[in-house]
Amino acid sequence: MAPPSEDPAGRPGGGILAVTGVGRPRGDPGAVLSGLLAQPPAPGAGGVALWGSRACRGSSLGRLRAMWNNITVCSLWRPSPSFMSSRIQTLTRLFIRNYKDFCKDRQTIWTLQNSLCQVMKKTVPTLKCNMFPRCFVSNKARYGQYTKTFPVLDGSIPSVCEHVFEENLRNSEACIQRYSELLCKVSKGGGENAILRHTQRNKKLLVRERLRMLLDDETFLELSPFAGFDLPYGDVPAAGCLTGIGKICGIWCVFIANDATIKGGTIYPISVKKQLRAQQIAIQNRLLSVYLVDSGGAFLPLQAELFPDESHGGRIFYNEAIMSAMKIPQVAVVCGSCTAGGAYLPTMAEETVIIDKIGTMFLAGPPLVKAATGEDISSEDLGGARMHSKHLVGIVANNGELTHDASLKGSHFVQLCSQRCVPILFLQNTAPHAPEPTSLSQAEDHTNRLKAQASMMAAVACAGVPKITLVIGGCYGNESYAMCGRSFDPNFLFLWPNARVALVDSRHISTFPQARDDDCIGDDSELKHLKEKLDEESSAFHSSARLWDDGIILPQNSRKVIAQCLTIMKQQKYQIASLQRYPVIRL
Repeated sequence: MAPPSEDPAGRPGGGILAVTGVGRPRGDPGAVLSGLLAQPPAPGAGGVALWGSRACRGSSLGRLRAMWNNITVCSLWRPSPSFMSSRIQTLTRLFIRNYKDFCKDRQTIWTLQNSLCQVMKKTVPTLKCNMFPRCFVSNKARYGQYTKTFPVLDGSIPSVCEHVFEENLRNSEACIQRYSELLCKVSKGGGENAILRHTQRNKKLLVRERLRMLLDDETFLELSPFAGFDLPYGDVPAAGCLTGIGKICGIWCVFIANDATIKGGTIYPISVKKQLRAQQIAIQNRLLSVYLVDSGGAFLPLQAELFPDESHGGRIFYNEAIMSAMKIPQVAVVCGSCTAGGAYLPTMAEETVIIDKIGTMFLAGPPLVKAATGEDISSEDLGGARMHSKHLVGIVANNGELTHDASLKGSHFVQLCSQRCVPILFLQNTAPHAPEPTSLSQAEDHTNRLKAQASMMAAVACAGVPKITLVIGGCYGNESYAMCGRSFDPNFLFLWPNARVALVDSRHISTFPQARDDDCIGDDSELKHLKEKLDEESSAFHSSARLWDDGIILPQNSRKVIAQCLTIMKQQKYQIASLQRYPVIRL
């Protein structure tokens, strides 16, 4: 065996061991191969021979050993069974190609493969990374040697760090306990008494039960569950509402659900902020929104903190309109009472579902109606599910003079109701007298107002839907025609006891010019007599006595009477008959 060669830099060996030999090996091929491969490298060589080195050229024995080392240098790092099998086949083919004299039958080839297998089993486990030059070692193999130098963590805590670990453990347990306590408090809502009142007296589901029935059978992502604690105005568990993201029939949705056990679902400033954040998430991610509404409106003592500013309560309704314009679906489910501001949220949603006998929507509840009109009415009749879903009617109401813009607005609305087959209710209180024009500009305005009123008269006269007129105040002059007076053929016309029906108001009779003969001079007695006559003839009882109307009704009975009339008029839909050119003749 030759000594190690020197590289151009003068370093002994250069990381390469050169092996030389004379002639071709003879004898048993397995023994020859085993003997050749078993020779140890020269001391200080620092590597093995490579195929193609100068010292190996011209030597068959050197080529044989170099062939073995050239194949195994970059591939002996993962000696798996599949690896060894593939390398043995490769070495066998190369050996047969270069040493045809040794491989003349199958027995010799089998012996060669067996010897290669034995040699690899003995050689591969003893190889070390530092036996090979770095340029011939793969990155995985190079870095693999360093991973073995790091210690394996067994989970034990060094004695020096035990006190730190114990302190951190106590802090973690305290945080978890605090978290669990607050979460338990949130789940109880307004307390045991409020829950009993909500479930037993009001016969309603708790908000979490509603969500459990609505969402798919998987956990939902609840947002800001601890909002509303330790605020200046007290604790408001979960800010009085639950917000989060869950799946409904596999569709991700943002939900906002009022918790009526917390002061009847009253909206606090923190409630507004939480709902706005949920809407912002829905807008950013374009998620369908579902509102479970059961709210009594704003908390009035804190109205300055939730009403006037840009990011206060009105922003919720603004976001609803923006989301609708962005074609983000919004569905509202009225699960309880929705009063005042709480009623706008479901009315602005694209679709609204009201739970029968439980859900209600109105701006003012029965107590305020009683205080304002003296009428006793139930929540169901005032704004229940049946009322909102069955009593669909267009309402045209005026209080005073019919101006140019008001007349055009009224005519347009009447045309829409006629096109959509919606009955119309006229609440009439026309002005007693329009002031006479005193200038050219006022005369032009007067003319335009008359044209607009004429347009409204035409729209009312041609509307092919049922019409009901209720005179709640004055019924004076030509403006009463535009509001579907008796001459314009309403289906029903009723008066309140305080109604006045006349061409002019007796209180303004002195402002009208009087037509008289030149030789006749009027006096105050005639004017007084005229006023008394107008007062008597314009009363509601004078009108009803002459069948100028269909009766006088009390304000508190108006709703009932109008509902009956709408039901009566609805019956004509089921009595469609073809026109006959001759009457029925008795035989």
